[in-house]
Amino acid sequence: PACGHPELHIHPYLGVYYFGLNLTRPPFQDAPALRQALTLAVDREILTEKITGGGEIPAYGWVPPGLPGYQQATPDYAHWTREARFAEARRLYAEAGYSAERPLKVEIRYNTQEDNRKIAVAVAQMWKQVLGVEATLFNEEWKVFLQNRKQKQVTQVFRSGWIGDYADPYTFLELLHSQHGINDSGYANPAYDALLARISALPGGSERNDLMRQAEAMMLADDPVIPLFFYVSKTLIKPWVKGYRPNIMNQHYTKDLWIEPLGG
Repeated sequence: PACGHPELHIHPYLGVYYFGLNLTRPPFQDAPALRQALTLAVDREILTEKITGGGEIPAYGWVPPGLPGYQQATPDYAHWTREARFAEARRLYAEAGYSAERPLKVEIRYNTQEDNRKIAVAVAQMWKQVLGVEATLFNEEWKVFLQNRKQKQVTQVFRSGWIGDYADPYTFLELLHSQHGINDSGYANPAYDALLARISALPGGSERNDLMRQAEAMMLADDPVIPLFFYVSKTLIKPWVKGYRPNIMNQHYTKDLWIEPLGG
């Protein structure tokens, strides 16, 4: 039960909401300090508490929590204070060559939808307040939005999300393979690709989990994406419905549920 409502159940769900950065052209091409500055300047706790407000989980890693046997690769800055993150963001922003006199001017594109707009507005305000970034928002219809993402010509920052196809970290890690069809950031790291090849050759177990964690950490250190929050499932369950078992795929079969009359 959640939010003081005995019938509302909120549990981790296998999905991540994120901003992608186009690494194939300026300003993010060959600009690791700038990419990390933008990552650090996002206050994910404020985003999930004040903007989404539905129990979502702040995301500092890429793979959602709750996968059996897998320990997320969480960057050190996830454990820093807000002030420490912002201070490092400002240092990196200056290192990248930007300042109040020469601010980063960047475009954020999102597919037309009110929640996407609210999140984009909030992130743009955070970047402005912490770094002085001047962000312009563009909402696009779905087909145009996807086309621009794939072409990597006009898109700089784009909104995206991914729901896992199956309960395994690899369904998230493979999205950033240099040859993956929806790697719209254009991230291309031969060492990362090589790790994924090793992972895909293994049947499972602790070695595979360790390699996946290495791959996640490697990708996060390059900042081709800015994870914002992990999705949650929200389900209303009446007290007389029994057999409900929360799971990360949010799959529930009626054969496993039964009704137990109240009071016998």
